[in-house]
Amino acid sequence: MEQENRLKITVWLKPDVVQRMDGWLRADNCKSRGEFTEKALRFYMGYLAAEDTSVFLSRTLVDTLQGIVADSHNRLRSMIFKWCVELNMMGHTIAAHFRADPINRRELRAYAVDEVRRTNGQISFDRALDQQRRFPEEVFDDDV
Repeated sequence: MEQENRLKITVWLKPDVVQRMDGWLRADNCKSRGEFTEKALRFYMGYLAAEDTSVFLSRTLVDTLQGIVADSHNRLRSMIFKWCVELNMMGHTIAAHFRADPINRRELRAYAVDEVRRTNGQISFDRALDQQRRFPEEVFDDDV
């Protein structure tokens, strides 16, 4: 009965593909090359039609990739939080100790953008404070 619902076709395959297919027949519990080919075609057509291709990936691979993405997300979130704390400290310090006019603020912003680019964002409040404390000494040394 099942044979009546089948259509016979001719498929030309390279010998190495046939050898590989024969090697997988027993592992996939297939009784014939035709059954194996039909399973392979159904799988591939399902892969093409699926919007979520993770269905066809190994569950272990999907879990590993999700773990890598989650770890990366956690590290980024932690770094951004630390940057925000540093920025908040600097903002409050500047606001509390300086009364800068709009021109000085624009110059400070330009300086900050340049420094962040030069250091790839590796700036801390403590280093900036140390640098600011050195400026008067350097000016004093140049005047002598």
